[in-house]
Amino acid sequence: MFLPLLLTLGLIAAEVDVPVEGNDCGAPKRLHGIDVSKYQGQIDWPRVAASGISFAFARISDGTTAVDETFARNYAAMKQVHVRRGAYQYFRASVDAKAQADLFLKTLRHNGRPDLPSVLDIETDDGQPAAVVQKQVKKWLRRVEKKSGMRPMIYTNPSVAATLLAGMRLERYKLWIAHYEVECPTEPAQWKRWTFWQHSSHGRVDGIVSDVDLDEFAGSVRDLKRLKRRAK
Repeated sequence: MFLPLLLTLGLIAAEVDVPVEGNDCGAPKRLHGIDVSKYQGQIDWPRVAASGISFAFARISDGTTAVDETFARNYAAMKQVHVRRGAYQYFRASVDAKAQADLFLKTLRHNGRPDLPSVLDIETDDGQPAAVVQKQVKKWLRRVEKKSGMRPMIYTNPSVAATLLAGMRLERYKLWIAHYEVECPTEPAQWKRWTFWQHSSHGRVDGIVSDVDLDEFAGSVRDLKRLKRRAK
C-alpha cells in the first residue's frame, strides 16, 4: 500500500509539528503523545495513531512483582502503526534496583528496541527514607545505561523532585515532568528544561475507552527521531 493511502486509512501515525499559541513554556514546537498501562484496557492503536498521537510509552512493570500484562501487545502495536514507542518502569525503592533494572532490560530484549529513552518512573518513597531512594535511583540509572548503552530518562513531579530527589545531580538525564492544571510545568532545580510533559491524567483519545495520560514532547518530529541517538 502507498503511504498516502495508509495515512488516509489511519493505519500509521501522521507526525505533524504543532505550533504553540500564547506562552510556549520554552517549547515553540510540540508533538502529542500518551502513556499507557493495563488500566487502559484494549487499545485500538490504528485509531490512536490517526488521532494525531506521535509517540507513546508503555509500562513494563510496577517494581518486579506486578508485570504489566498489556505491555507486549501495546508495544508491538505501536510499531505496527508507526507511533514512536518507549517503555517505563514504576520504581519501588523498597525493591532491589538491580533486579528492577534487569527485569526492565530483559523485557525490552524480548520485545524489541525502543525508539525513545528508557524511563525510570519515580513517584513514591515506597516507605523508604530519601537517602535510600536516591541510592536505589542511582543504581537503576547506572545499570540501565551500562547494559543498554543508552542514557535513560526520569519521570517525576515537582514535589517528588524537591523532596526525594533533592540535591541529586540529574541534569545529564532528560526530564519527563508530570504537572497538571498549569499553563507551564514547574522545572525542578535539577534540570534546566523539560523534554516531555505529562499535563493530564484524565485525557480522552480516540481508540481508548478509558481516561489516559496525555503528554507533550518539546520539539519537532525531527527532534523526536533524534532523541534516542542523542541520549548517549
